[in-house]
Amino acid sequence: MGNVKVGDEVYFAWYDEPYTVKSGIITEIKCLGDLTYIMIQDSITHGLYMVLLEEIYRTESEIKAVLKREFYAKVNEVKKDIHTLEELLKFMYNNDLTIDEDDGYCVCEERVAVRELAKEICGIELGE
Repeated sequence: MGNVKVGDEVYFAWYDEPYTVKSGIITEIKCLGDLTYIMIQDSITHGLYMVLLEEIYRTESEIKAVLKREFYAKVNEVKKDIHTLEELLKFMYNNDLTIDEDDGYCVCEERVAVRELAKEICGIELGE
């Protein structure tokens, strides 16, 4: 993304919380060697984030589309080697698909892949 300037509102993904979109105002643009970093003040928490230029977007819908593509690429990577009920059961047995009650952490891509495969292979709806 080019042509950004201090004061522009931009959107970015926060990697501590996968697939979480944040927005903020550019406060500074820094060039370090070949990399351009954008300092962004979060619109909600007012925290400062340093984000690479190529990881910021002008609109929320634009970044959400990118994150959705990345998410389903990972889901499809899980699904690519599972074609039978036996393979699905082995995958489920060997991987922790639970959601941690304390922090809500799970491997969402694996859960979605298993849900889709259960429907495709067995016709079973597992829910969300």
